[in-house]
Amino acid sequence: MSRKNLSQRDLAEKIGFSRSHLSHIINGRREPSPVLRRLILENMPEYTFDDLFIIEENGSNVRAND
Repeated sequence: MSRKNLSQRDLAEKIGFSRSHLSHIINGRREPSPVLRRLILENMPEYTFDDLFIIEENGSNVRAND
């Protein structure tokens, strides 16, 4: 977001979610729904899923291509 000079509030407004909900996602307190992931990816097309999200398996962080 900083590379695009985009605040959490700006992105939240673009995707139709509250800033606080987006903050919980970014800080790892909530899991993003498939709809939210899709909306974020649509609004940040220069990034891939693997650039923005980490998949957790058995309690450990694993990137999809690790």
